[in-house]
Amino acid sequence: MSALSPVAADVVRVVVGLGTAVVLPLGLRLLGDRAVPRSRSAAWPSVGLLAAVSVWLPVGASAALLAVPFALAGVVLAACALRVRRLSTAVALATPLVGALALVAERAGWGLLGFDADYLALTVPHMLFAGFGACLVVGLVAKADVSRASQTAAVAAPTGVLLVLAGYFVSDAAELVGAMVLTIGLWCAAAATTTLVGSRAAGLLLRVGAVTVVVSMLLALWWAVGEATDLVHPSLSWMAVTHGVANALGFVLCTLLGLRLLPAPPEQSGLTYAEVGATQSGPLPGGYRHLRVRHLLMPGATALDLVAVGDALLTWRVHEAALVEVFPDGPEAVPGLRVVSRPGAGPVYLSVPCEVVWVERSAHRVGFGYGTLPGHLFRGEEAFTVERDDAGDLWFVVTAFSVPDRWWVRLAGPLTVVGQRLYLRVLARGARRTAQVRYIGGVS
Repeated sequence: MSALSPVAADVVRVVVGLGTAVVLPLGLRLLGDRAVPRSRSAAWPSVGLLAAVSVWLPVGASAALLAVPFALAGVVLAACALRVRRLSTAVALATPLVGALALVAERAGWGLLGFDADYLALTVPHMLFAGFGACLVVGLVAKADVSRASQTAAVAAPTGVLLVLAGYFVSDAAELVGAMVLTIGLWCAAAATTTLVGSRAAGLLLRVGAVTVVVSMLLALWWAVGEATDLVHPSLSWMAVTHGVANALGFVLCTLLGLRLLPAPPEQSGLTYAEVGATQSGPLPGGYRHLRVRHLLMPGATALDLVAVGDALLTWRVHEAALVEVFPDGPEAVPGLRVVSRPGAGPVYLSVPCEVVWVERSAHRVGFGYGTLPGHLFRGEEAFTVERDDAGDLWFVVTAFSVPDRWWVRLAGPLTVVGQRLYLRVLARGARRTAQVRYIGGVS
């Protein structure tokens, strides 16, 4: 850490240890097991403690080996980023891996992607606090508060972190843009925390965090402007002992502790959308992507064919014929029944929980609709029906409205529509097989 004074270098080591052994485990506890399996496990502070010890050892193999478990933990967290709904939480879970790789490389005395030891050493606390800590804070605030400030923070802060990270490879000007976006996000989060209601201790901690982040990010902007324009600005040592300590202790740690003291929100256990039953009678609600698909099953079908294939649909035999795994709470679709389906291939599959919200058996239509539960990749409702038209033709019909409920699903854009249609084609093939079995068996 030759670019830092001895005092500043020690401060950075303390801040890194605080991040790996205290802030990261505390943040994972706040996220819970839905985001990170075994979020309360002693393994998280244990690997963090090893990393905290490594920064005090001389550069070499021993120091690098102590940091390796933390890097492996970073890989696990980065994989968990795909499971979460909010972009801010996803970035929070992904950035420790960047810091961990920088830590291993710096402790081993290696360069990484053209960056020297000083840059790598400072990347570690940056990813732990501006990355994990700050993005986690704005994600938790956005979950507890639905104001415009909190929702702006949930987008601006992680975007700013990613822009700053990209600025490492592009230019100081690009890093300045990232710092400005990050500052907007953190200031919006600070404003939102002042409205949260909790104990006196929680309120005090949240207000300390809010005031601190306003001051600390002014320092960050001053430094970023100076780097981009050559104006007079603080040294790295001065930034480490002021901005770095303020962000670590005053903002991230105080705010996380304050959020932990807030009353726990009730667990979400019901349907994740409001327009329940709209696929049965319509019209489909606005604000969602609509999907209507019809597949011909059997021309010239009888009323008995409708009943037989409809029964197969309601008893999950259409899914079975399509080789789609389903795990229903009961043998037949009835309102209130919950079911988890697993579309995919081999060991690669999605687990999508739903609840049946309506069932219909009429002279021309048999089927059901189910809605999304927490943990589903989308929010909305989907209906599967077997319908016999006036000409006597039997159709497999799917009607749905939905929006993505995971950040990476939103990024996939049109690919999600392609995936949905492929899945529905597979189910239609299962319905067709069911109809053909009845016809070939001579029952029709």
